[in-house]
Amino acid sequence: MSNDGVPQKSVVNNVPSSDFAKEVEKEFGGEGIMKCIQCGMCTASCMVASMADRYRPRKLIQKILLGKREEVLSSELPWLCMTCRLCEERCQEDVNLAEIFHAVREIAAREGYVPKIFQNTINKVLEDGWLLKDAYTDFVEDDRSDLGLDPKLDWNDDFVKKVKKRYFNGGNKK
Repeated sequence: MSNDGVPQKSVVNNVPSSDFAKEVEKEFGGEGIMKCIQCGMCTASCMVASMADRYRPRKLIQKILLGKREEVLSSELPWLCMTCRLCEERCQEDVNLAEIFHAVREIAAREGYVPKIFQNTINKVLEDGWLLKDAYTDFVEDDRSDLGLDPKLDWNDDFVKKVKKRYFNGGNKK
């Protein structure tokens, strides 16, 4: 407890420690979270951050380290990482943010924290077998034929059935 009565987070080797950070660290891909020294190179390297002021990878990692579990899991921010890995190429501590954010998304998804826009996308893919089914035209069919590819994309139906069976409680038994 500090002099002003505010509880302090435990700090080991100058690294903030929280139960949430430890939870992320145990998740596949989250192992390197405690190596982050909060230098900000990830944010400076990030293409998404350069286009969206609200997305700051360093701040998202900071929230994880400080234990702001509910705030992080209920946010769409971990879902915005494009996994381009520019941050990882430039990180002096070899922190893999794409993998850490993947780990956070895994925890979030298990607990039902999937942003509506991503849920809609998933539902569309599970419904159609692909996101742009309505964009398939005779031109695409002709192009596929010209390239020696099967112009019929029935394999999408089989793929969706397999995904549903494997990941969604037996799936839709069509």
